[in-house]
Amino acid sequence: MLISVTKRFVFVANTKTASTSIEHLLVPHCEVFRSGTPQRKHTPLHETLQTYRFLFDQPNHAPHRYFKFGVMREPLEWIGSWFRYRKGNKVQSPLPPDTTFAEFWSAKDWNILLKGGQPNLQQRMFLGPKGGVLADVIIPYHQLDAMLPEVLGLLNIPGILPHQNVSEITAPPEIPTGMLDELQAFYAPDYDLWNRLDAINEKGMAKLRQDRAKSAPAP
Repeated sequence: MLISVTKRFVFVANTKTASTSIEHLLVPHCEVFRSGTPQRKHTPLHETLQTYRFLFDQPNHAPHRYFKFGVMREPLEWIGSWFRYRKGNKVQSPLPPDTTFAEFWSAKDWNILLKGGQPNLQQRMFLGPKGGVLADVIIPYHQLDAMLPEVLGLLNIPGILPHQNVSEITAPPEIPTGMLDELQAFYAPDYDLWNRLDAINEKGMAKLRQDRAKSAPAP
């Protein structure tokens, strides 16, 4: 999670969505950078807004005055990326090399369920407690190379996106056909958000362009 007061943006570091690489470009422009444990880095947007109320409660720093954005991955691709990462990379909680995706899924560990037993969904990073979308733009992962340069340009942040903390295993996992219905039902809330991203982003990008045009210095 990053907050730039000078450039007026909040970056939501969703997991397995190139957040480490994006942070590499954004950190030099941020006054607040939560790093360390995954829980600190991957802080949901509504929690960020609550934690830093001393900032966002100020009239000139109300949340609507900040561009709030992050990246989301297609749900099955997202959990598949977690599976590949934990099998192939040196991590704190590696999977045995012979683990199948079906075994990984049946274990229902922290990748699947949160501590309270609720589904671990990407939408919790971007939605409020009542289900409203708090982010202005949620870039689909497969559109990152197309959309991020415009966002960076409007934020007046130079740089080319590096590739850091990527999975060493690149081949997608073999998901048994019989599991697809269960997976799609489990991630139905994420698919609901995923299918609305074009409309959300069209509105959010229009607002960002308008806001930055207003703040641009006169010629």
